[in-house]
Amino acid sequence: MEFAQIVKKRFMCRSYEDRDVPDEVLDRILDLAVRFPSAGHTQPQEFIVIRSEDTKYQLARAALDQFYLAEAPVVIVVVSDTRRSKARYGERGEKFYSIVDGAFASLLIMLAAVDAGLGAAFVGAFDDDEVRAVLGLPKAVRPIGIIPIGFCAERPQKLPRLSKEHIIHYERWKDRAEFA
Repeated sequence: MEFAQIVKKRFMCRSYEDRDVPDEVLDRILDLAVRFPSAGHTQPQEFIVIRSEDTKYQLARAALDQFYLAEAPVVIVVVSDTRRSKARYGERGEKFYSIVDGAFASLLIMLAAVDAGLGAAFVGAFDDDEVRAVLGLPKAVRPIGIIPIGFCAERPQKLPRLSKEHIIHYERWKDRAEFA
């Protein structure tokens, strides 16, 4: 697929077929994921790959009972070792750059999944401390996103998007309060 097709085909898949993701496909997704950019090349992102039904269920509970993620054959949790960003950038590195870098890595995973013919979603609504407990994360390692991946069992919904004219500004901010 061409890049534009991958971007346009991506949507949040929340229903998965009962089919496993082959190891070689998962490896290709992870090979692309580790190419994430990071502030100052601090590389705070790490990935926890989960196939265990029990662990996926516990993560779904920690994700405010979003049980669809436990249906996916594979879940990748993107975490940030904030110590790496903090060592170089202080508080801004810990509280901002490490999160942004995690978002970049998460998007790469989702786009790589689409390129592999799979569906994926980004789950950002979860209790950090519960996810830490499930995965045994130290306090300085922050969960950024939970990404269920699998063969999608649903069709994308056509959701309305604001037009480019509403969201692109040139040179300076232009108030568009009427669209808020």
